[in-house]
Amino acid sequence: MSCSRSTARSSTRRRAAQVVPVLASLAVVACSSTPPTRPPGLPPTPTSVTRENPGGDAADPERAALERLLAEPWGRRQDRFNTLDVPLVDWKSWRRVRILTYPTRATFRYGDEHYAALSVVYTTTTGPSDPDSCLDEFWAKNAPLADGYGVRLGEAQIIRTTQEIDGEVRPLVFKVLQGSVDSVLASDEYVGAIAVYESWPGTCLVAAMAVKSTQHPELARRVRDRWIDEGAPRLTWTSGITEAPTTSAR
Repeated sequence: MSCSRSTARSSTRRRAAQVVPVLASLAVVACSSTPPTRPPGLPPTPTSVTRENPGGDAADPERAALERLLAEPWGRRQDRFNTLDVPLVDWKSWRRVRILTYPTRATFRYGDEHYAALSVVYTTTTGPSDPDSCLDEFWAKNAPLADGYGVRLGEAQIIRTTQEIDGEVRPLVFKVLQGSVDSVLASDEYVGAIAVYESWPGTCLVAAMAVKSTQHPELARRVRDRWIDEGAPRLTWTSGITEAPTTSAR
């Protein structure tokens, strides 16, 4: 693939990301030479695994990257305002990025090939601020615009569960979905989930994760499900935050 075509693909992905962060493709794909690959079935050599290419020199780097997201331990990154602890598997390999026309509290990308992405959105609301109401508001604002940007969304499933923070049990609602980004220049499948938290009164706190499932849909679903079960419930305000922060985003 030439650099010009790669750049065009990433431009299409960014336009999709502006509308539905859960299908985010969040930054320009760098034009670089492809490293020599290992024989099929072998894991990547450790020195070849980088933040830009977590699949390393594996013959199937997408599979290798997804397997890292299943096997590596959890760590934490903070949002741009140092107010939220955001759990991430293989946390050193995620790059914090910006969506220029869709400000977020924090957005992270796993690999330049967009193997996974996560965005956190924290906003005010004039309506109820319970998780179900915030999910409805978030979806109403974002989903209708997706079609014009080549985003196709499948059927969604709602999961209502809880998270425990310092012994306090709080409601947590997920919208689990799958979709694709289709255009003349790019076509990728994704699975994802939107997590909506109990936040400060008058605000909504939403985290959206997407995992590339073009070649390995079952692996991608397992990565998404691991985030639902283990990662999303760990997202919390940082220690010392005792009142609602401003809803700044960038």
